[in-house]
Amino acid sequence: MSYSLDRRGSEPIIEQSVTLQVPNYGHDMLGRLNMLRTHSGFTDAILCVGHEEFPCHRNVLAVSSPYFQAMFSCDLKEKNAIKICINDISPWTMKRIIDYAYCGKLEITVENAQAMLAAASLFEYPKIVDACCDFLRKHLHCSNCLGIEHFAHLHSCEVLRKDARQFALDNFSSVVEQEEFLDLPFDRLETYLTSDFIDVRSESIVYESIVKWVENDIDHRREDFPDLLEKVRLTTVNVKYLDDVISHDPLVRSSEKCKQLIEDAKKFHETVTDRVGQRRRSMQCLPRPSTVAKKVMVLIGGLNTYMLQSVEMYEPSKDKWSFLPDIPQSISWFSATALRNNIHVTGGIVDGHIMSTHWVFDSSNRTWNEGTPMLNPRARHSSACLKDKLYIIGGINLVEKIISVESIECYDLKTNQWTFAGQCPFPRKQSHVVPFNSTLIELGGLQGDVKVKTIESYLCTDTSIRYSGEKFVLPDPIQYSQIVVLDSIFYIIWEDSKMVISLNPEKRTFRRLPDMQYQHIHSGAVVLNDKIYISGGLIDSKPTRIVEVYDPELDQWSIGKSIRNARACHGAVTICM
Repeated sequence: MSYSLDRRGSEPIIEQSVTLQVPNYGHDMLGRLNMLRTHSGFTDAILCVGHEEFPCHRNVLAVSSPYFQAMFSCDLKEKNAIKICINDISPWTMKRIIDYAYCGKLEITVENAQAMLAAASLFEYPKIVDACCDFLRKHLHCSNCLGIEHFAHLHSCEVLRKDARQFALDNFSSVVEQEEFLDLPFDRLETYLTSDFIDVRSESIVYESIVKWVENDIDHRREDFPDLLEKVRLTTVNVKYLDDVISHDPLVRSSEKCKQLIEDAKKFHETVTDRVGQRRRSMQCLPRPSTVAKKVMVLIGGLNTYMLQSVEMYEPSKDKWSFLPDIPQSISWFSATALRNNIHVTGGIVDGHIMSTHWVFDSSNRTWNEGTPMLNPRARHSSACLKDKLYIIGGINLVEKIISVESIECYDLKTNQWTFAGQCPFPRKQSHVVPFNSTLIELGGLQGDVKVKTIESYLCTDTSIRYSGEKFVLPDPIQYSQIVVLDSIFYIIWEDSKMVISLNPEKRTFRRLPDMQYQHIHSGAVVLNDKIYISGGLIDSKPTRIVEVYDPELDQWSIGKSIRNARACHGAVTICM
């Protein structure tokens, strides 16, 4: 018997139907199926892997994977079989694949990522494949990128393969030091050697890598050496290295083809000769882009929670920071500047003592060397280079008590000597000096203990430097300052207030620019690729990794690639490397 639910009259209207929707019903249902599976309840298939057996429900596996759907629906022997043997996979991995089919959850680790990717590729679980690829991509390293590239190729993971190869190209100088490199087959090694984009400082690294590869299995690889040497761009190798190293290598001396390659490189050096004797240009003659020096920013030392000795380099073409050799001493309140593409670090405080030391970073060899010391110790000074001379201005010294240093010292690169070149009538400490035409421009710092609002200038001649008397008066006093010169315009930064102005020295006019996003007290400032970079410094009294970049064309600041070590009171210069 049924009863009518129709209602008549003026009673309130009630909906005529309702939908029941139980939250998480599908998830709970799978959970119950999984519970049944663990107790072999209503299972209708057993996956056999090695000596392990895994009871399962065919319908769950089929809806989770096209592989299992085909297995259980097509005219295959597995369609009606109760026990199904699975090969080329471990029981441990199979268990996790089945768990994922029922739960949609899988833990990927360094230990299992490759095994899970291989299994997911076999059983057609694309989400697992993608997750494993992302995981491996994040864990690319010089020691594993070649292996991951090959592994990705085997499992048709093209994006991961390309990423691993690019990582190997970008870090080739380090990759060749790893065990994986020695195990490369000839054809893969050849693809790297023929690439324009392996990242090496010099072509000699490429040569040394093939020697190392051949010598690792010399009985079987000796015959490959001439073909590999042909891929080395010998005409871009330093002639002295050709004469002193390559020509005397036993592998070269034992091969007529190799000796001829070396002779051709020596003879032409910028051209090669083809088989019919015609001279032609060749990619073999063109240097790899990474061996061509490019302008980079270098940060030296500074303050973190301790005094840093680390040195970082920023390459704008790669938007990448990397470490250079540490400066040999832990120094505070030094000054750093670039002269003839080398970095000169002068003075500072070491273990409480004001120093006259002079460290020079040789950019071609990437080594620090001790230079000729200054005539007097000083710290909290500034330095700048003009016409192959290094000038030291201001700062403090300890002579019974702390005093401001009035003398100006000059280092002549040609003579490798320091001389007294002039006097500061109003010496400052912690100021900043930049070259401009034939003058040095000084900004900020303290005169005694007083903030100043003037920009002073010093006129440099071949033999001396003198105070010019010409000055610019700023709108506000400035102590924590930065100044850079770009296209004959001074850019002046109040580090403690974020204020920025430009000064046209010819027209003697100021213009207020957009404020920085942060205060950067004791930061570093350089011009790189026509943009102004402000690195590190103290933000809220703590050293920071933040880099701000000002684009004069857009007239705006943006956040750049963060430095690796937070630092303040550091040196900042640009050189070509």
